[in-house]
Amino acid sequence: MAKEVGKVERIDRRWIELIVPPSEGCLLCHSGMSCSFHGPDSAYGHVKIPYRPGIDVGDKVTFETQPSAQNISALIIFGLPILLILAGYFIVTQFFNIPHAELWGVFSGIFVYGILLILFNKWFSKLPMFLPKIMKVEKTKVPEQSEIRNSN
Repeated sequence: MAKEVGKVERIDRRWIELIVPPSEGCLLCHSGMSCSFHGPDSAYGHVKIPYRPGIDVGDKVTFETQPSAQNISALIIFGLPILLILAGYFIVTQFFNIPHAELWGVFSGIFVYGILLILFNKWFSKLPMFLPKIMKVEKTKVPEQSEIRNSN
């Protein structure tokens, strides 16, 4: 299982949102050290995990995701669009006599992929195998009242 460490950024009643630094694989990219497509923090990922009492903002959380969930996600992201684009191309060119049928077939495959992506995201986000599991929590040290008074 893939273990990652994130810092708690936000907590609400149902979810804990973590900010996760780029993985080792991200650093293999030629622009991994200066990734700024959406700003300097774009290389950081955001992960939502189910709420668990005792975790506070600023804590470091080690979590893991199941490899089967990662494999299914990769298949949906990379394999499904290719299949749908090819299926759209062949269906439209074989069964419809319209101008630019090839182009309409490709667009229909992309359109169906977009709809399926939204539906899969809603369905799979509720399945336990796709939710990250908390392995370890490192509490941040909160200064005690006596330490705060001594520093003033």
